[in-house]
Amino acid sequence: MDHTPATAKKLTTSRRWIGVAVLVVLLAATAFAMNKPAPISITSLRVGLDVSAMPLSNGTRNYTDEDFEARFADELARHLGAEVTLVPLSRTEQTSALWQGDVDVVLTRSANDATTADKVLALPTGFQSGLSVAMRSDTRVRQWRDLTGQVVCASASNARAQALASALDSHLKVFPAPAQVLAQVRTGECTAAILDRAQLDPLFQRKEWLKFSATLPPTEPSRLVAEVSADRTDLAAMVRAALAQIGTTARWTERREKWAANVAFEVYFDQIGPDCH
Repeated sequence: MDHTPATAKKLTTSRRWIGVAVLVVLLAATAFAMNKPAPISITSLRVGLDVSAMPLSNGTRNYTDEDFEARFADELARHLGAEVTLVPLSRTEQTSALWQGDVDVVLTRSANDATTADKVLALPTGFQSGLSVAMRSDTRVRQWRDLTGQVVCASASNARAQALASALDSHLKVFPAPAQVLAQVRTGECTAAILDRAQLDPLFQRKEWLKFSATLPPTEPSRLVAEVSADRTDLAAMVRAALAQIGTTARWTERREKWAANVAFEVYFDQIGPDCH
């Protein structure tokens, strides 16, 4: 190895330049980190819901809602570490509310082939379903058109079910809660109750509903989406990440089964309630 003064000087100079280069890289990295925007943190999440999807209460007791929107909004907010504020909005108000920043997110049902409004991101929540029916097992109804002229029940929040009953030219009866709708099938007041098939399926698995589990192929499929303004990219990323955690198939199976258990109890309670007085 060459230990001459000239060689030692060259090594010292090279080491200095390496040190300077490393220092420059460290300074640049520090400057980038200081200038990089910090992740946003929210303490309140304003969620727009269709007016009919707001939590249901008749003033004396609370029924289970047919829609999942209100409960899912609460789950989403809690996952983001925020308090939820539900904002009732008509369909025509939802997009403008997002554009104007009046709400952070809108949870809404959208047809599977529907187009999204300009400057709005529609993030899938993992829930989708078509409409179907619950009927007595001895029914003579074999296809949708057999419901023409028949008495059909739907909940006040299910505009899609009401529109379908109208299109079938059925005699429609509307009730506030899904339990009240389903009770009419058990008592024979309604030939069919129109609800989401995804919610009827776990109900039909219950022993006490086997005699009322006649159904029809699902129609008019739609999905639940979380809409966010396209301008709010940080919020959209947070919501998308949250939905990946709380919108799994397993989580939705749990929600649907819990819904079926609650509604089945409410139907039972409504039927035996009058006999207890």
